[in-house]
Amino acid sequence: MGIVSSLRRRAAAVAALVCAGALALTGCSINAGLNSNNDSADAANANTQTFTPSSNKSTATLSIASGSENKEVATAIQKAADESNVAITMHYMGSLEIMNALKNGGEDYDAVWPASSMWISMGDTKHIVKDATSTSTTPIVFGIAKSKAIKLGWADDSGKTKPVSTADILSAVSNGDLKFSMTSATQSNSGASAYLAFMTALRGGDQPLSEQDLSNTELKDSVTKLLSGVDRSSGSSDWLKDMVVAKPDRFDSMVNYESLVIQADKTLTKNGHDPLLAIYPSDGIAVSDSPLGYVDRGQKLKDAFDSFAKALSSKDSKLEFERAGRRTGLGGALAYASDSQVQQSFRAEWGINTDASALKTIPLPAASVINSALNVYQTVLRKPSWTVWVVDYSGSMSGEGKDGVVKGLNAALDQNKAKAAYIEPADGDVNILIPFESEAHDPVKATGTNTGKLLNDAQVTEASGGTDIYAGLEAALQQLPSESEASTYTTAIVLMTDGRSMTDNQKAFESAYQSSGRDVPVFSIMFGDADSSQLKSLAKLSNAKVFDGRSGDLASVFRQVKGFN
Repeated sequence: MGIVSSLRRRAAAVAALVCAGALALTGCSINAGLNSNNDSADAANANTQTFTPSSNKSTATLSIASGSENKEVATAIQKAADESNVAITMHYMGSLEIMNALKNGGEDYDAVWPASSMWISMGDTKHIVKDATSTSTTPIVFGIAKSKAIKLGWADDSGKTKPVSTADILSAVSNGDLKFSMTSATQSNSGASAYLAFMTALRGGDQPLSEQDLSNTELKDSVTKLLSGVDRSSGSSDWLKDMVVAKPDRFDSMVNYESLVIQADKTLTKNGHDPLLAIYPSDGIAVSDSPLGYVDRGQKLKDAFDSFAKALSSKDSKLEFERAGRRTGLGGALAYASDSQVQQSFRAEWGINTDASALKTIPLPAASVINSALNVYQTVLRKPSWTVWVVDYSGSMSGEGKDGVVKGLNAALDQNKAKAAYIEPADGDVNILIPFESEAHDPVKATGTNTGKLLNDAQVTEASGGTDIYAGLEAALQQLPSESEASTYTTAIVLMTDGRSMTDNQKAFESAYQSSGRDVPVFSIMFGDADSSQLKSLAKLSNAKVFDGRSGDLASVFRQVKGFN
């Protein structure tokens, strides 16, 4: 299998177009075209993956807008491609981006495969999705390090867990006994689903959330307290899992798909670390149903879709789903529980409960209520963010470079523009701009929604001089919240640069960062001739991520970054 250069170029162009038009981004970084058998780190992070039938005689090619979590079931997809003789190109992105593609008429996609049906119901306003059917299910759970779960009294030494309610979790957060990492509710399905489950469970009852519930002050206060336990946010469920696996001593709890908790545990135990125990909130849990649906744009590929969908529902493919940690039986049960590899995924010592009765699934509210709930999350309930934007204003940024950055900052911080992507600033947020070239400029601070002066300064600051990212970053360390207020914010430094930095101040910054004892991620947006090795070093130092803005619309990349804070 392979992807020819013309397809790689086409995929990159499609990715750029999708990014430019997306309202909300979670997984689009404008890289494309990697073979599904490639085991390199780049392949693991690819946004486009092609599956060619083993016969090398495909009858058609389907382009699928897919949630990034489906990277975990590549073996099942390949088997279905082989059986159906249909080639598949997977475009990995966030569920909200899939929703927006549907609102735009499906764009160039032949099918959609989001994590949950709610993104189809919210996005398919033109009624173009046909025959959407669940491919597998996986609940959204708390994955808590075994030692932590035992300390909380939620598990015993064997890994067996006791029933834990959402109120119990709220109590542990309120007492300072639990902090956890979670994806943004407005940028990722796992975060959105967990948030809706929290709110439904804390309200009580068996009815779906209503608009009236979103106005309940007592309920909103409870959800705000629960979300105050979030100590690291992410725009991607898969990236969140990788972060926890990479730093298990730092991150001991996360909210994520059961399937990704299983994937994390396979790596953690292999490396000799404490596994995460799956905790299923006993009073309400969200379940991802992973629907695959045909997008009818008049392209006449329904027969090919039907062949692939049928193959994906075959025993061979379903078995691979379960081996990857997904459930394919009725009501959340396992269809192939006797398979030895399935048993190695669904392990009782990891707290995995294969009894479908353990999944008290919440009823999903109407699409309009979900939309309102996401707005309430972003503007009222989530933990406030404190973001220091360290922006390159060296001479090479003059012209298009600076214009792109200013456009990006406006996309992320202008109240009206950011609202469309569910990332608008809230009253408690703090944003600080530090322009830099050979030296750092004075910081410009914006509190709450009053970002106008910051954006104006970004516009009028001239680009000139050299490039010293470390001078800008060292200045950023001086603009972080005090240690006494740090726990009340989700804090991040975001660096934007188009060039290779002078390194005179590199060691000084790294020393200052490490001696500060502050675990603040330094996210980077690279464009122009930026040195990826320098930026990857910063990401490794701070448990962060590098975003590639070298092609496509920088504004879309800024929106993606904001999903991590």
